[in-house]
Amino acid sequence: MCLLGAITENGDRFFSRFEEYVTADHAKHFILALREEFQENLIVVLDGAPYFRASAVTDLTARDDLALVRLPAYSPELNPVEECWRQLKDALGNRFLDSLDELNAEIDKALDQIAVPSVSSYF
Repeated sequence: MCLLGAITENGDRFFSRFEEYVTADHAKHFILALREEFQENLIVVLDGAPYFRASAVTDLTARDDLALVRLPAYSPELNPVEECWRQLKDALGNRFLDSLDELNAEIDKALDQIAVPSVSSYF
């Protein structure tokens, strides 16, 4: 199970789940879904994941309604969504689950309980 996630300056959160490895097409559709959801003045801060560096994503920089900003390489401490992933790992780690359905249910429960960090403290 793979997740992409975003949090906003207002504490809103947006997650997408995939049963396969995340690809550049997944990342592109995720960014466009963010654009659709949050619409005005959207600035998306990306980490150095390979799918965010692929042309399917970098081509989005030509759009006038979207700004992509890249974090420096190897700087997860600058990415607030990493705190969400830490909390998710703490909630799900060292557990045996019998099925993919059970895993999905536990992911849903854990995502609902995540304390979203204040984005303003990162910038």
